Amino acid sequence: MTASRIARFAGAGLFALALAACPRPPELTPGPTPKPLPTPSTPTPPPFVPNKRLEVGRIFNGMQYRVTLETEQGTTTTRDRGEPGSYVAELAVKVKVPKPHQDLEEIKRLNGALPEVLPALPALLENAKVSPSFDNLYRLKCASLQASLMRLDNLLTRHNFYDCETILELQHPQTKRRVLFIQADMDVDTDGSDPDRVPEVQGASSTFQPFTSYRWLRKTDNPSSFIQLREARLQQYDTEMAGGTATAARREDVQQAQARNRMEIADLKKHSFLVGAVDPFIVLPGSMFGKNKGPYAPSVGDYCVVIFQKTLYPAIVGDVGPIQAIGEASLRICKEINPRASGENRPTSDLKVTYLVFPGTADKFSVPDLAKWRASCQKLLEEMGGFQGELFTWEDLTKPKPPAATPAPVASPPAQPAATPSP
Repeated sequence: MTASRIARFAGAGLFALALAACPRPPELTPGPTPKPLPTPSTPTPPPFVPNKRLEVGRIFNGMQYRVTLETEQGTTTTRDRGEPGSYVAELAVKVKVPKPHQDLEEIKRLNGALPEVLPALPALLENAKVSPSFDNLYRLKCASLQASLMRLDNLLTRHNFYDCETILELQHPQTKRRVLFIQADMDVDTDGSDPDRVPEVQGASSTFQPFTSYRWLRKTDNPSSFIQLREARLQQYDTEMAGGTATAARREDVQQAQARNRMEIADLKKHSFLVGAVDPFIVLPGSMFGKNKGPYAPSVGDYCVVIFQKTLYPAIVGDVGPIQAIGEASLRICKEINPRASGENRPTSDLKVTYLVFPGTADKFSVPDLAKWRASCQKLLEEMGGFQGELFTWEDLTKPKPPAATPAPVASPPAQPAATPSP
């Protein structure tokens, strides 16, 4: 029996005893029978929420979990129970913030082939400057940790906090070619859609978006498969608003969602975007962009080269990512580095990937021309002192492959008459 029911039964018993102890009131002349009061509706019981055990060590996203128990002498049980500070858990998040460097030996520990692949790199490092973007990146990471202290499951993971080794500003003394040198890890970007070139795009990743910052005007009327879902959402929102039961706060949220879906539908009808599965591009944090960031600030569309081991992959800066994370490339690049890469599996977790970004080199946005991208990157590499190793050649996966040529039949040699046996 619950406490509320016990209380009701106890109250009823006390009320009956009180009636028995009171004198009987005089009889009254019966009046008109009062109308029965409506039976109150039984409130809906709250949903049952099972008690779930929580392993605190699992929510620290790769942090080392240390816990100690400290006791001290209290007063009395009654007083200590009423004092909030007598039974508390205190949490201190301690993080070592790394320092950037321009040391060749430190860089060689991550990729010993870099001085061979980029012969001018040792000389360029001597006059290199650490980019302000590195300090700003880690300021934003620490701010993100501070903002998430009350939601420990939202803290940056250890991997995403330590995702960048260094960011350097290089300039060739003769050609004056500027290069932004980034040493980091590599996560996978599967975003983007283009019905003109790729009618069907796999949008299975939990973070997938059919848009990229690099976009151009549509060339055909092929429908986008991502419009139907947004139109269905709009219809649901219209029905909810027509019902007239939504609160003012909910109506404001719905109106914002309606505006966002209409804008996305218009964007999908008007523009094509890079496709992570077929186009080679990288993603840089939004905190690095902006004309006020100086001559080394990247722009969407700038040419770049991704180096892993001894292979150089020509690409462009194709998208703007979260402000506190770096080291991300399209699925096309990731699969060349590691065929097992996917939206849920990064090609490498180590800081072994070099990104060379050439600021101020973006061309007019248009349908990707992979041969042109490679030629432009080759020219820019030569302007920064040349390169050794393989500059990768991308195959355009959006163009149908020509049918395999049927080999011409080989003519059979004419039959030779059988030799007449000797007598």
